[in-house]
This record gives sequence, C-alpha cells and structure tokens, in this order.
Amino acid sequence: MTGLMDTHFHTQAMARKGVDVEKLLQDLFSAGFAGGIDVGTECDDLPLRADRLAPYPRIKLSAGIGPWGVDYGREPIDAQIGTMVAAIERYTTDCIGEIGLDAYWKYGTPALQEELFIRQIELADTLDLPIIIHNRDADERTGEILKAHPPKRGGILHCFSATMDLAEIALERGFYISFAGTITYKKNGYLRDILRDLPLERVLLETDSPYLSPEPLRGTVNTPLRMPFIYDVAATVRQMPVSELAQAIRTNFATLFSADRTF
Repeated sequence: MTGLMDTHFHTQAMARKGVDVEKLLQDLFSAGFAGGIDVGTECDDLPLRADRLAPYPRIKLSAGIGPWGVDYGREPIDAQIGTMVAAIERYTTDCIGEIGLDAYWKYGTPALQEELFIRQIELADTLDLPIIIHNRDADERTGEILKAHPPKRGGILHCFSATMDLAEIALERGFYISFAGTITYKKNGYLRDILRDLPLERVLLETDSPYLSPEPLRGTVNTPLRMPFIYDVAATVRQMPVSELAQAIRTNFATLFSADRTF
C-alpha cells in the first residue's frame, strides 16, 4: 500500500456493509496509504463523515447529491441543496460530488437529474471547487452538459466506463479520468485500451469502495486496502513500474486540488 492513493471511496457505505471503518483507516495508514477522497452521496452525510475523518488530513472530503437524489419520494432539490450548503458552511469541503446522471437506474426523470446536476456544477463554481461526476449509461447528455456548463475548476470523471469521446470532452475541460476495479475484469479490454491511451498526467485510480471489488475478489465488499490489485493491472497496461505510476497519481491528485491551476 505504500504510496498508493484511492481517489474515490465511501466510508459510510462501507460502515453500512459491516466494515469497521476506524480499524480500516488505522490499517490503511499503518500500511503507508497516501490518502484520497471520501465521497459524499447525500445532502446530509457530510457532518458524520467530517467528524469521522478529522484525524486523517490526507483524506479529502466531498459533498454531493447523486442522481438518486431526485428519485420518487425524495425531498425537493431546493431543500436538499439547502441542507448540503449549510453543512459545507460548517465543514471543510474539498470538492462537490458525486453528482451526475444515471440512465441505467432511471432515478426520477431525466429532466430532474439534469437540474440537480447543473445546480451542483453552479454551486461548485460559486465555491471554486472541482466536481466528481457519476455517469452511467448517459454519455451523450453528460458530454452535452459539460460543454454547456464547463466547471471552472474541472474535476474527476469517476469510475470511468464510457467512450473515448466523452473522455476527450472531459479532458478538454480540465478533468481527470479515474479508473476503478472494473479495469481488472476480463470483459473490459476496452477500458484498459482507453487507460493505455490517455495522457498519464490526467489519470487517477480508485476503488469506489464498498463497490466493484477487483479481481480476484469480485463480488465481495470492497475497501481501499484492495488498491494494489488495481495499481498492478494499471501499471501493466501502462507498461511502467507500480512505484512510478503511484508517483504520477499522487502528482495528478495534488494538481487537481491546487487552487491556482488553469487549463
């Protein structure tokens, strides 16, 4: 684990699946974990996560409402954003996300998903923060929204599973492309091809824990302790030592969060 980063994981979701998060964090940093991002998914989840992670300054915090926030029976968008903004005013927040579109699960309506997505891009611009994008089976609309509402600070296209066309749109707008354990799955040769062809200075790696455990542990609860499986495959694809890839990821991560970066 020495020097490895995990740029997208969910401590609350891991806790709900029975992971002892405090022990996990201790084990990670004892093993040389370099840090990463604990990612928000709901309007009210920032305070608990911020308190839990206060002793770990190398883990950044995001706040965001995913497309599931507009599913039937949920609070209106205004109310949810109001709750989230109140928490952001109290706790240090490093980025807005995960936010975006999901045409696979079809939460709410496409129009409501897009409204929630765009409202949070605008919030990120107001706060001068990057964003983390969730995109599932919505490549075309995600690309159109990025063209029409390009975030000022760029961000991360997380758990990449799209086309090179969307990757290029994102790269042009200052984004980093983050790959998860799905690059270890045999059927995903196209993802490994895209990973191979992207500029190294725009690549990040993540677990999306507790989801998407890499091979050979697929189907079990994931944690950032499984990052070595992802780094090993990514380093093979990029034809470089894991140590050099890990250094590149750390540099990319630091650049993403540099307030003075421009594109």
